Amino acid sequence: MKVEEHVRYGVFRAARHALAMGAEESMLGLGRDEPVMVIRNRGHLTVELRSATGAHFVAALTTASAKESTLENHVETFVAAATSAIHDCEDFRAYLQRLLTDILQRCHGTLLGVVTGQHADEDPMFADGIWPSPRIALAELRSTAVKNGTADGLADLVAAEALLRGMINSDGLVLFGDDGSILAFRIFLKPKDDEATKLPDSGGGRRRTYELMKLRLNAIFKVVFFRSQDGETACERSGNE
Repeated sequence: MKVEEHVRYGVFRAARHALAMGAEESMLGLGRDEPVMVIRNRGHLTVELRSATGAHFVAALTTASAKESTLENHVETFVAAATSAIHDCEDFRAYLQRLLTDILQRCHGTLLGVVTGQHADEDPMFADGIWPSPRIALAELRSTAVKNGTADGLADLVAAEALLRGMINSDGLVLFGDDGSILAFRIFLKPKDDEATKLPDSGGGRRRTYELMKLRLNAIFKVVFFRSQDGETACERSGNE
């Protein structure tokens, strides 16, 4: 087989609107016949290389050893729970994964959780949160924008994305439903007496709240997600899922 003597390269940038596909989505299914590789930022001085076959490599441009990025896998786990009540939603899942990854890479740290959304606003645990009315039905907004193809539909979706970006950059927990909706933000959880004894003594407030959320998996949350200010992520899904 003849080996190519030249490599062609360039910058791929999708149109910056809500319905644009990313580079990785665009090359899905090309396989070995199309030797395409995407190189992208995955954090401070961390670069990921991914091929059209799905193989990937992470490089750290520092003296420290490179570590596998957990962000993608953790966001995928979170998105699966946040869309578990929707049928035939692969396109929306890919969209939400792309949207959350972009927001989380730029945030100063956050907490996310998914609950079954019908009566979550009646739970006193979430009473101090801010609950937009009506809820932000992100899956419905995207579906309308795709079907109608109008500027108004796209503007509504972009506005919802901007709201989500602001929520994630606020303090407290951002709460999602399992139907692709955003329910509330700026929720501050408080441990009960029996829970307080199970929480770690060390760590910041966000980390301790994440540990509290883990205690409430199965009973309250379907999935809980944590991202620290320095980029560390963690995610756990209910065993009932």
